[in-house]
Amino acid sequence: MPQQRQRPIGVTILAILEVLGGILLLFGALGMFALSALLNTADFMEQLNEMGQQIPQFLIDSGPMLFLILGVVLLIFAIVAFILAWGFLKGKKWAWWLGVIFSVLQIISGAFSLITSGVSGILSIAIPILILVYLMMASTKAWFNQ
Repeated sequence: MPQQRQRPIGVTILAILEVLGGILLLFGALGMFALSALLNTADFMEQLNEMGQQIPQFLIDSGPMLFLILGVVLLIFAIVAFILAWGFLKGKKWAWWLGVIFSVLQIISGAFSLITSGVSGILSIAIPILILVYLMMASTKAWFNQ
C-alpha cells in the first residue's frame, strides 16, 4: 500500500488564506453588483441630487455598467482564489506555478505601493516575498511534484 504524503502546514495556511481572500473578493463582487443595481435607479440619483451631491452625467450614464464590470472581475478573481486553494491542498503543480506568478505580481505591485506610500507599504511587499521564498523551498516544492 503506497504511503500517503504529508501536506506541509504552510501550504495548508496558504490555502486557508486563499479561501479567506476568495470570500472577501466574493463579498466585494456582491457589493459591486448591489452598487450597480442601486446606481441604476432614478430614485437614488434624485436623492443624491437633493442632498447637494451633483453627479456628473457621464457617471450617471456609465456608473452602473462600470460597477457591474468590476463586480464580474472580482467574481472571477474569487473563483480563481478558490480553485488555487484547492490546488494547494491537492498538491497540483499548476497551483505552485500560479502561486509563484501571483507572488511575483504582488511583489511588483507592492514595489509601486512602496514608492507611492513610503514605509507604510512595506507589508505589501514583505508578505509576497515570504510566500515566494516559502514556495521555493525544497520541502514545499516536493509537495507539488506529483
